[in-house]
Amino acid sequence: MKIINIKKSWKLPFKTLVVVMFLVSLSSCSEEFVEEPIDTSGVTDAAIFANRNNVQTFVNGILSNYKGQYRTVDVGGLYAMYFARAVKGNDIIQAVSWYRFDYGHENREPAFRRTNFTWDFNYENVNFANTLISGVENSDLLSEGDKKEFIAKGKFIRGFHLFELLLEFCPNYNNNRDLVRIPIYTAPTSLETATGNPPLPMSEVYNLVIQDLEDAVADLPDTRLGKSFINKAVAQAVLTRVLAVTQDDWSKMSALARAAYGGDASAAVQSTNWGNGFGDMTDQEWLWAMFQNGSDETNFFWGHAAPMMDHLTLSYSATYFDPEFVSEFSATDSRNLFFDIYGVSDSEPWREFISTKYAFTFASDIPIIRKSEMVLFDAEAQYQLGNIPEAQRLLFALQSARDPNAVMSGNTGQALLDEILLERKKEFYGEFGPQWFDAKRYNLPMNRNNIHRISLDVPADSNLFYLKIPQDEIDLNPNYDERFNDE
Repeated sequence: MKIINIKKSWKLPFKTLVVVMFLVSLSSCSEEFVEEPIDTSGVTDAAIFANRNNVQTFVNGILSNYKGQYRTVDVGGLYAMYFARAVKGNDIIQAVSWYRFDYGHENREPAFRRTNFTWDFNYENVNFANTLISGVENSDLLSEGDKKEFIAKGKFIRGFHLFELLLEFCPNYNNNRDLVRIPIYTAPTSLETATGNPPLPMSEVYNLVIQDLEDAVADLPDTRLGKSFINKAVAQAVLTRVLAVTQDDWSKMSALARAAYGGDASAAVQSTNWGNGFGDMTDQEWLWAMFQNGSDETNFFWGHAAPMMDHLTLSYSATYFDPEFVSEFSATDSRNLFFDIYGVSDSEPWREFISTKYAFTFASDIPIIRKSEMVLFDAEAQYQLGNIPEAQRLLFALQSARDPNAVMSGNTGQALLDEILLERKKEFYGEFGPQWFDAKRYNLPMNRNNIHRISLDVPADSNLFYLKIPQDEIDLNPNYDERFNDE
């Protein structure tokens, strides 16, 4: 793994890094205040793992990194990685602005900032997770209960980011589970200790991801400080995403999804965010999000998708929508927030539709996972298990919550699966790229019409579905060579 990070972290020795993370995070990632740590005059790694409050503050700093600002607007935090996926499909049309190279599927070369940011950001957080796990395990001052909880948090963070790396740098898992692409790190690394681990078969990395998340599900509490923190339900939701990719245990995927959304699909999908700016994490339907308050807890114009999609507020106003996608929404669907405010022209037909889904402010919270995603995953799992009426019922729970005139689906077979995947596109447009995620795991193409600013077809299982290994990793890790990027 590359040690010189684009931000600053691996330029610092371990103790200094811990101090920086500790002090920076004192006011980070919380809707509530965490008690001030005991040692404020000079923090060492021993002090950080001396009591629960200090360790929690370290975790806050890791989660605060998710909405960070790195070098440029399109390589910020977790939101930047998700929005880059969102613009790769055929629903969004991105103007000549930030994320335009992701929209054109041009941003995957070894020296490009998307590739380097995605690698560095995720491995940085893997290292933070390993630092957390190691520090807690070696602490003589924490209670056994606290150790169990914080090790679970560390395993969740490690599993979550290894999964994101698998998605970004590897092809479809089920086409070749033995393909070697990325390395695993399970101990803290620093400039003094890192030599670069060898890449492993995808199956070994997925096995660690699943084990980490299963351990997190087992040991994380149900309670948390707020929705920008992690708990058992968040771990269940992420593991559901993982099993949607591996596709080898649909029953377990359904059970995890139900546990994450609470079991009552009709209640879980109720939301007041649609039509109200889509920026309020207190909505019961949001499961995990990045908190912003407009002042000390905000990243201002970086928190996409809101500043990209909002054309009514001073922001980038760079995202438009394909008319064919817009036509999939009924007039009474609460998600049908598309408008023609510019007047379509022959020279720029792609500028016809904008969406008011997001009302951008510096206090707009950023969704990571919502309960509706889990309901649709449950429907998908039931379909795969052959429980067609249950799959239809779960799908209708969401459809009827968004559209009072919705009619329960009568589809079966491939048509029902297609309808579930379409509903994912309609529910999560602009959020995390459901079409990219689904096309990759189901070996589907992504085809654009001629209205798009860049009209292209991405064939099923195309190498455009994953990024190349960063050139710095090729150069610095002796276990890599140029053959890893011969595609």
